[in-house]
Amino acid sequence: MKLILFILMTTLGLFSSNLSIIYKLYVKQEYNKACDYGRKYLFKNRNIDNEKYLTLYGLSCVETDNIDRISLPMIHLKSTKEARANASYFGTILLQKELLFQALVDKKEIYDLHLPKTNFVLSKIFYLFMQKKYTLKNEVYRFQDEVKENISYQLYIKKDKKNRVSMIIDIYQNDKFTKRYNYR
Repeated sequence: MKLILFILMTTLGLFSSNLSIIYKLYVKQEYNKACDYGRKYLFKNRNIDNEKYLTLYGLSCVETDNIDRISLPMIHLKSTKEARANASYFGTILLQKELLFQALVDKKEIYDLHLPKTNFVLSKIFYLFMQKKYTLKNEVYRFQDEVKENISYQLYIKKDKKNRVSMIIDIYQNDKFTKRYNYR
């Protein structure tokens, strides 16, 4: 009996410890580390039912180039109203990424869709693209942020040495490069 109690207490400590670590990484805006940490310990500690952990894992991956990792948290976030809202947020971003990728690579028109809008960069680009609020030069789509006049974006397709296709979003502030998102 003492052994079972000890194992239970140790396991509960690991859950809170992992949640605490991923939370600290997220707050420090160390999103790559938080996304990698979240993935590493997701199954090792059976955190698949811990909605706070899944949410922080998913949000961290959204802020990096690891959007494809948010599908797993998305399908497991369903117990509470907040969890379902987060799942919808992740699903919206994934769908917008795939549709935008299809529009650029396969030249599929996506101008008549109605999806929720989020504050995430990919979502902003998706809506600007759908509204044809861009200039196109040398296969690079250029967008101006609708709220912040000093922010602009470039969207384009890039192939690597192995001929794999990536969708790139570059962010500029006052015409200076600040961040790149690279999606496959």
